[in-house]
Amino acid sequence: MRFFRAVPRSRTVQSKLGETVQTSTPVRDRTHNHNVGEDFAEQFKKKFFSDVTQRRGMLVSQLPLTFSLLIVAVILAFVSPDTLADPAFEFALLLGLVLTALCVLVPWNRLPVHSFVVVPLLDFLAVAFAREAAIESVTSLGLLLVFPVIWLAARLGRLGVVLSSLATALVVGLPMFAGPSISISDAARPFLLPAIMTVIAGAIHVLVHSVATRDAKLKLMDAELRMAYQESLERQRLLDTMLDIVGVGVHAVDADGKDIIMNQQHRRNRSLASPTGDPASTEQDLNMIASDGTTPVPAEHRPVARAVLGQSFSDYLVRLGGPENQRVLSSTARAMTDKDGKFAGSVLAFSDVTEYVNALAIKDDFVANISHEFRTPLMAILGYLDIVLDDPDTGTEQHEAFLRIAQSNAEKLLNLVADLLSASSDSMGVHPQRMDLKDLIGMCVASAQPRAESRGVEIINEATAALWLVADPGRITQVLDNLISNAIKYSRPGATVTVRAWDTPDTVHLSVTDTGIGISEEDLPKIFTRYFRSNDVRESAIPGVGLGLGIVKRIVENHGGSISASSKPELGSTFTVTLPRNAQPERQKQP
Repeated sequence: MRFFRAVPRSRTVQSKLGETVQTSTPVRDRTHNHNVGEDFAEQFKKKFFSDVTQRRGMLVSQLPLTFSLLIVAVILAFVSPDTLADPAFEFALLLGLVLTALCVLVPWNRLPVHSFVVVPLLDFLAVAFAREAAIESVTSLGLLLVFPVIWLAARLGRLGVVLSSLATALVVGLPMFAGPSISISDAARPFLLPAIMTVIAGAIHVLVHSVATRDAKLKLMDAELRMAYQESLERQRLLDTMLDIVGVGVHAVDADGKDIIMNQQHRRNRSLASPTGDPASTEQDLNMIASDGTTPVPAEHRPVARAVLGQSFSDYLVRLGGPENQRVLSSTARAMTDKDGKFAGSVLAFSDVTEYVNALAIKDDFVANISHEFRTPLMAILGYLDIVLDDPDTGTEQHEAFLRIAQSNAEKLLNLVADLLSASSDSMGVHPQRMDLKDLIGMCVASAQPRAESRGVEIINEATAALWLVADPGRITQVLDNLISNAIKYSRPGATVTVRAWDTPDTVHLSVTDTGIGISEEDLPKIFTRYFRSNDVRESAIPGVGLGLGIVKRIVENHGGSISASSKPELGSTFTVTLPRNAQPERQKQP
């Protein structure tokens, strides 16, 4: 019925219709749904057959009747030329053509809403003249009334049905009753065609109303679906944000092991472990090591593989990534079930416990080192005291030598305890006073000279000029003792340790350089961390607990200065301390 889509629609109707569609919201009350459906039906009738421009719609609705009249004219030209020449038929044909032209020329969108009714009503007049002129030649010409009838019924609803019935009755009845006297049987004939047209108009009205109601319901359903979809998107965004803000990797899989959801943290974990850096890599492709740090995890023992089998577990440790950026993850899995209680997948959580594992390793290493550091001097103290106590006949000088050895080892223990207390305290007081750094360096070098000679290491003091500054002599002595002691400890026989000092207008600098084993590039940023000891140092069995450089850094920073280190393996290291000439110690926290 495309050729009837010609009902004009004013801008007011378009605006109201647009507002109705845009502001419609899902309504769940049935009564209100019915009212909204009626409103949509009315709006639909106003816009029915008007999905194109107004003039084009009018033209498309008028052309079926005009073409039908032209076809009838062609037929009459062959079968009844006299009828074609009848002024009434000519008027009908001319009226149809004029109405067609008006459909194109008249700006219907600027006229009142129902102004289009003029065209279908005049169509009734055109059909009436054509029917009377050709009633002897073409008896069924009255069927052309169906075109304006459908137009009015579709556009005006019940009013259109009434107008169609009245107009059809007038078209059929007036010529008959205006003529000569008729019989009773002839008087019944005018009611047949109007009755048929009324039924057609009613059917069209019901059809349009049904389509309009269905369209209204579809629009309501569409609005509800759109709102539900928007709500689901909002919930999805909220869920994604919540999952991304937590510091735990979250990964959900279905019963077949396919990904359901994965937050950003776990994508980073997978990128770290993927050989290509792609978070979409399958778990079998990930570089995953067991908690011992060396054994690759078999495919069937990996967390997702275990979760897909329906296993639930907690604190299952795995290592992801290569040695340079390896992270330790603690994985936990819980199975999901559907409404029937069947396995539907699993949710896994991956917590990064790298720092905890490293802290435990440092703790274990610290306990082992501190046990060794305490054991060695204690054994010496006890051994020499036993000698003195067990052998009273030994000479006084020898007793004195043994006791001095015991005293020296006791002082080592005391210094070790002092370092431990300093490292564990949040405060390390600084009491600045005017001092000469050159003299302090000379004293520290002289104190370290015996130990250096015993290890075959030469100490060179290049600080020969006076360098006055305001600092805490006791704390700066700790700095120098630690740096020189470390330089001697990590140097092989024949190496040299050089101490230098220089100044600028506002700062004083000192450096300790050795030609020892050096520090790897990987370990260099960590050397000022408390209890840190590199793998090379552990393997070389050099004693220590990793406290000295941490203490040095804190002392220097409490003076308002800084310390830096540079090193190359097997070539040696240089530690440089920069102090302000007039120290402004940082305010210390109360322990």
